[in-house]
This record gives sequence, structure tokens and C-alpha cells, in this order.
Amino acid sequence: MTHNQFDDDQLEHLLNNAPKLSDRRSKEEILNRLLTDARLQDNAHLQGAIQQPIDDEITAQEQQHGNPPQQESTETATKKKVHKWPIFMSVAAVFALTVFTGSTLLNHNDTKIDQANAPETSQYSISPDDHVAKSSINHDKMMESNNIVAEHSRIMSLRSSVYAEDLTDAVVFHIGLANRDKKSVPMTYIIPNERVATDFPKKKPTTLQMYEKYAPQIDEKANGFTNYHPYKGELKEKGDKLVHVLPKKNDYDVASADTKEYLDTLQDTFSDSEYKDVEFENSDGTAYKFSKDEEPSKSMTLTSANHFNYYLYKDENGAEYLSPDTRKTFSTVTEALTVMRNKNDDVYVPVVPENITYSVKEVAEGVIVTFDEPLDLTTMDTVRATQMIEAMMLTAASFEQQIRLDNVVQESWEGFDLKNFLPKPVGANKRYMP
Repeated sequence: MTHNQFDDDQLEHLLNNAPKLSDRRSKEEILNRLLTDARLQDNAHLQGAIQQPIDDEITAQEQQHGNPPQQESTETATKKKVHKWPIFMSVAAVFALTVFTGSTLLNHNDTKIDQANAPETSQYSISPDDHVAKSSINHDKMMESNNIVAEHSRIMSLRSSVYAEDLTDAVVFHIGLANRDKKSVPMTYIIPNERVATDFPKKKPTTLQMYEKYAPQIDEKANGFTNYHPYKGELKEKGDKLVHVLPKKNDYDVASADTKEYLDTLQDTFSDSEYKDVEFENSDGTAYKFSKDEEPSKSMTLTSANHFNYYLYKDENGAEYLSPDTRKTFSTVTEALTVMRNKNDDVYVPVVPENITYSVKEVAEGVIVTFDEPLDLTTMDTVRATQMIEAMMLTAASFEQQIRLDNVVQESWEGFDLKNFLPKPVGANKRYMP
């Protein structure tokens, strides 16, 4: 028996909901229709069942008209006809129901087979034109999404600083790298939280523990810097202080430039930390003396917000960084921003072109820089314009303030909303921990 995907409940449901059969044709019309049905030609049983009432009818008529002695009464003949017709009608009904049910089941199964073999389609039929339109829309959406991702990547590549939005699932590691000019360049490395959790599974690491883990992993020379980290000697924690036990022979006190370079790298590495001061000691615990002519150095304050302004520094490989110029500090943010146009030496280049002038005003919300003439950023190189904006943002951030730029032609630039105060950078010179 052929296996159909019908169970008893489905079959019962189909039969119960089958249309009610009614037929107003005469018995003679039904009989003639059945006799001419090809499906009955080879079925002797059904042909006999149908033919028998016909033969009986003919016999009854002959007996009534041609052979009186054997003629039965009209009442008897009528009873025979009445007796035979129900049998014929029952057979016909069974046959009709069989044909109808079989056709219904066959059509249903054919439909299910067609649906199973047919490709998946939507709930509603789609004309070729609709399909083309839908494909075009999907293609446009995909292209738009790709363009957004590409534009965001481009903007992120132009921005050199780290912002809060970069730290959704990451932390920063600050470090000062020493350059060929014996200057410290502040670098901000982004480290995924997952990596930190793997490296420090028990508890959140301190800044010193982060330094001891990640500083050796930075290839300073490959990045255009000198091999400077980790520091020689021993670093240890003492309450809210950091203690550096220096070896007798080191490169930190050869000359004043070397000492300044060392102290500046410490500031860039540990200022934004839980430590307030760093103390310098000899191995015997006495205060370390950087110069024979100076008194022993007891400690250096680690200021979380050193009041610097930012310039452009280019290393020997051509890479550019935003960095404080000679570590000169300022008492006010207005002074720091105002003198950013001045060129002080050949190592650091001002990020503000000479032909651009502006005024600075401090308000409760932050600092407002207003350009004397409408500033069209498109007249500048895109990278240079972005560097100028970020250098001003970093300068304001060194005073723990935000900045707003007024009288700029553009309302936005490389993702920055120039109509409002700009975000405060977390750190300069974004890098990712290798």
C-alpha cells in the first residue's frame, strides 16, 4: 500500500468537511452516465450490479405485455423494481464516493508533493519586477551598510586619540616612549577586557602590574623609538606611592637631558594612575641622587592633569604624533591654547597654521575657541585639519576641560559634532597592544 502523509485525524477531518452531495438527475440519466464511464468497462462486478436491474426491468415489461400467463401483477413488478433500484443506487453511491475521495486525496498529495519539491517562496507571490526591485533594495542597503563601515573606519584612522567610545570592551594602558631626541611621547594602548581577564584572572591589576606585563611586549624600536622599557632596577608599590629602586649604574643620570627624559616617561606612564608620587631609592633604601651637585631626590609628584599644549612630532620613520612641546606647563587653558600657534624649536611643529587666528574664552561648560574669520576646514589637508582639532581637544583635556570651536563653516568634521562641545580625549596617540 502506498504510504501517504495522511493520518486518521486528517482523513476524518477531510471526510467530515466534504461537500454534501446532491443530485437532481433522474435514475435513467445516472444509469446512462455510469454505463458510458470508461472506468466501469473492465469491472465485471460493477457492470453486473448495474446491468442486473436493467435485465430485470426488461423481463418484467415483457412479462407484463407479451406473456400474460406468466405475467406478474403490477404490484409485484413494482416491488421488484423498487427492490433492485436501491441496490443499484447503493453501488453507484459507493462508486461515486470512492472516486470523489480518491480524487481529493490524490489532488491533496499532489499539491503537497509539488509544494515539497517547489523552491521556498515568500508568503505572497512576487512578480519578476517586484523581485528585481527587492533585489535592488537589498543591494542598496548592503552597499549603504558597507559605506557606513568604510566611512567609520576612515574616520577612526584619521583620529589619533583615544575616546570613551573606543573603550566599550577594553581598557587603556598609558606609557611614555622615548624618541631619538630624548623626549617622551605619550602613547595610549587599547587592551581588550578579555585579554586582561586572561592575564589577570584573580583580580583587577594595578597600574604597576599592567606595566610589568605589557611594557615588555611593545617593540619600541620597530615603532621608531629607542629601547627604553622596562625600567632598569625594581619598581614596587608603597601605599599610594610608587618606589623605583635604581641600580648603581644606569642611563638615567648621565646628563640632565637623560634625567628629564626618564622623569617625563614616568609622568606619561604613571600619572593617570592610583599613585600620587614616585620615590627614588638606592638598593640600601637611601634616597637616590641624580647629580653629584644636587641634593638626593626624595620624590616626584605624579600629576594626573599636567597643563600642557600639544604639537606635532614626527619620528625618523615619518610617523606623526601629538605630544607636549618640551613639557612646558601653563597656569591657564587660555594661555596654553593661545600660544599653540608659536613655533618654539625644530622638533615640534605647531598644528595651527600661521594664517589662522582665534580668541579663547572660558565658560562654565568648558572652553570656547572662536576663529576670527570663518574657518573652512575643506581648504586644509584633511589630516592636518583633524590634527589641529584634536591637539586643541588634548590641550583642553590637560586642564580637565572640554572645548567648542565657533565660527567654523562645517557643522561636523570626521565624526566630530562642531555645534557642541567636543568630547574629552582619554589619551593621545592611539595604539593597540600587539
